[in-house]
Amino acid sequence: MIKLFVFVVLISQFESFSQEKNFHNYYWNNYENTKAIVGATNCYVRANPSIKAVVLDSLQIGDEITVLQSTDVDYAIKGLTVSWVKIEYPNKSGTILKGYLWKGFLALGYTKKKSLTFLTTIDKFEIIKKDSLDVFSISVKILNDKNKVLGQKTFQERLGESSYFQNSTIGGLGLKNITDVYRISFNGEACGIPSLFYYFAWNGTKIIQLPGKICSADGGIYFYNEDFIFPKEKGGKPDTLIKVFKEGEAIDEEVINPIFNVKEWKEIYKWNGEKAILVNKIKSRKYKIRY
Repeated sequence: MIKLFVFVVLISQFESFSQEKNFHNYYWNNYENTKAIVGATNCYVRANPSIKAVVLDSLQIGDEITVLQSTDVDYAIKGLTVSWVKIEYPNKSGTILKGYLWKGFLALGYTKKKSLTFLTTIDKFEIIKKDSLDVFSISVKILNDKNKVLGQKTFQERLGESSYFQNSTIGGLGLKNITDVYRISFNGEACGIPSLFYYFAWNGTKIIQLPGKICSADGGIYFYNEDFIFPKEKGGKPDTLIKVFKEGEAIDEEVINPIFNVKEWKEIYKWNGEKAILVNKIKSRKYKIRY
């Protein structure tokens, strides 16, 4: 019963997204005097926030800039409708230049570790008419210290009303042949809106997408959580990823800190150094817990 309830909630979020949200500015930060990084190649800097404005310069992937402010002028490229931003950046001689850049050229977020830069971009948005689905093309890219792209992984996903973006590197976590895991998430900012997490393993030559997870909750009514235990974490096992599912429904919604009926089950993935393979599903157990 809880599974069906959670499924219906998630689907309704996706449907309401397509009906209520038309523009995509919310996936990028609300920029004002914020450091950012360019996520595409040959991006024109213009004198004004318009594709008809004079081209002042071009920027390349990995170039770091400062967004001074977002504008109210939106423009659509490849289905993405986002605003122009006013930016400043140093040229090769160190002179600080200013201009306007379409925000879709910027990475949603990035993190640096040693000589590498991990970044995420949204490349395209489309509506698949036969299925009435809103789909984003999202790319994870890894650059070296010369801003050369060492690896890229592009995938298609529905993001529902999950919007606020976060990213981080979390180490190899005991996975054989992996130097780092890059985690990105699109997080819900209200009750009932799911947070979506994606994991990407870097082995020094290519990006390997790992299983993802979804977390959602609605106050004191229900929750649905998926989580991973990696080999180096407490309860972890060598060459194994353990995915733990928990879903709970309050026995009495009117009580402060209610008791929840909880169902928990697991999936076991074997890691062979190149990919995670689902090998076992452990039957659910039921218990009660107070939140």
